[in-house]
Amino acid sequence: MSPAIRVVGVTKRFRSLQALAGVDLEVAQGEFFGLLGPNGAGKTTLISSLAGLARPDSGTLEVMGHDVVRDYRAARMALGVVPQELVFDPFFTVREMLRLQSGYFGLRNNDDWIDEILHHLDLTSKANANMRMLSGGMKRRALVAQALVHRPPVIVLDEPTAGVDVELRQG
Repeated sequence: MSPAIRVVGVTKRFRSLQALAGVDLEVAQGEFFGLLGPNGAGKTTLISSLAGLARPDSGTLEVMGHDVVRDYRAARMALGVVPQELVFDPFFTVREMLRLQSGYFGLRNNDDWIDEILHHLDLTSKANANMRMLSGGMKRRALVAQALVHRPPVIVLDEPTAGVDVELRQG
């Protein structure tokens, strides 16, 4: 069985800043793993590289055995990312955003799963609310829902407790 995440010799430089310097990491399927470090240590750069949003200068990254560069479609299907920043389209409702995200992964008629996610994240009452009208904590929950909408086997949370209310942290 391949690991959920495999990172081998990954480097990434932004001009004179060495963001990643030969990172090696393996996370087994079913394992919970915390990547800890100070601000500027490269955590978000590593997550962005796993998600295909940044390309490493060298090394390999795999999600569920799929290389994020060579087999990017399968790698992206296997990964759900909750970003550190609250990034959303302010013109959509929560449900519309989740339907749109489903479409990015080729999923149609995903409403039953969307309803289940909304229920478990206590967002059912906000399903038809415009994203810009939500509180910061509710926006964070909506982004968690967005990461889960295509049922990825691997979930990555960048700064998972940022802007999350106490009830969700404890749940």
